[in-house]
Amino acid sequence: MSDPVKEFESLRNDSKLVFAVVYRGHWCPFCISYIRALKAIENRVHEAGGKTVIITSEVEKHLPGVRSATGYDGPAIVDPKNVLAEDLRKKNLVNVAISDMKLRRYKHGMAQPAVLVIQQDGTVLYSWAIVPRWMNLQGAKDRPNLYQIWDNVEAKLNGKDAVHKTYTTAGVATVLGEKFSSK
Repeated sequence: MSDPVKEFESLRNDSKLVFAVVYRGHWCPFCISYIRALKAIENRVHEAGGKTVIITSEVEKHLPGVRSATGYDGPAIVDPKNVLAEDLRKKNLVNVAISDMKLRRYKHGMAQPAVLVIQQDGTVLYSWAIVPRWMNLQGAKDRPNLYQIWDNVEAKLNGKDAVHKTYTTAGVATVLGEKFSSK
């Protein structure tokens, strides 16, 4: 079995930065939309010497379906025991919420959405994790726009001020519209 912490550290050591997205699972249309957005900015991240990675606590058998639904073929870390999420929390890099989701077969809980952009030297360029609440559908929606996050990271890398002072979020209608238009 692989070591998710070592996988993440290896990605960090092999690039100038890592743009990581934690997602809930193949069944979550908000997660699929988010990974599509990551795929859309992937070339920009690569041009800056970075790598993208998706991280999930969902079992590995669902990863091919996620890749097929999103077009994302980059690195993925499957972490059903949430050891990477715990390591990132202990290091104060990002506080990934873990929900008790045994009914969905997440034996050790389900990692909730999060984003971490970190440089090779450990400098955090962006960190966000959802706090699951009724108003955000228990962690499904109200995620910051990945395009805008990258715009601000890119500006920071170039010694410039943030392009976006706040981030827009996609609502239910946007994600469901995307889901139905792709069929």
